Amino acid sequence: GKSGFRAFLHHVPDEGKLLVMFAPHVGIDAAGKVGALQRDGQTKVSKACGAAVGAYGVISSKGAATPKPSGGNDDTDLFDPQLNTIVNLLEPRLGGIELAVDPISFVTYQMYAIVRDLIDECVEGTPDVWDFANEVSIVGGIMINRYKGGDFFQPLSFETRVKDGSSKGKVIDLYEDAFGAKPDLVGVLGSEEAVANLYDRSKRAKL
Repeated sequence: GKSGFRAFLHHVPDEGKLLVMFAPHVGIDAAGKVGALQRDGQTKVSKACGAAVGAYGVISSKGAATPKPSGGNDDTDLFDPQLNTIVNLLEPRLGGIELAVDPISFVTYQMYAIVRDLIDECVEGTPDVWDFANEVSIVGGIMINRYKGGDFFQPLSFETRVKDGSSKGKVIDLYEDAFGAKPDLVGVLGSEEAVANLYDRSKRAKL
C-alpha cells in the first residue's frame, strides 16, 4: 500500500532511481493443470495462487445452489480481509471469462492488471516520490511456477517514469526495447476484447 511504498522511498539513494517489479503467480502441476502445484518437499498438490483461486471460487459460488461455506482452511473464508479485497477487485474484471481456454489462466491475467493499477495509484498518489527519486521504473508480468523445469516469468509491461515536475512523471514505455513484441494473448483470454480490456488503463482498479 501507500504507507509501505513511502517507507520504501526512504531506502532510495539521494537523487537515485527506483525499480519496482511485480508478478502475481500461478502454478502448473505435473499433469499440466493450471492453478495447482506440487511444491518442493510436499506430496500433495495445492493451489497456486491460493488467494486468486480462492477468490474466484467465492465469486463463482455466488450464483450456485449450494454456496461454498466460509471458514475452515480452504482459501475461501469470507471473513478474510485479503480475500474480500481480491473478490471485490476481481469480480468486475471477469467479463468474457467463459470464452477463455482456462478460467484460472484468465483470472491470473486479471490479477496482473489489478496489481499494475494499484502500483500506479501508489506512485501517482505519493507526490513526494520525486523528492526521493529522479526515476521510477516498473516491470510487471506473471510468475509461472512449475513442478519440473524451473519457473518462468512472462513480462507484460516495462515502463520508466522520469521526474518532470508532474505527480505522474514523464512515462516512457521500454517494453519492446527490452522484450520485443508483446505476447498474443487471444488464445488464452478468448477474445480480442478481453486482451484490449487487460491493457486498458483508463479504468483503474482502486481499493
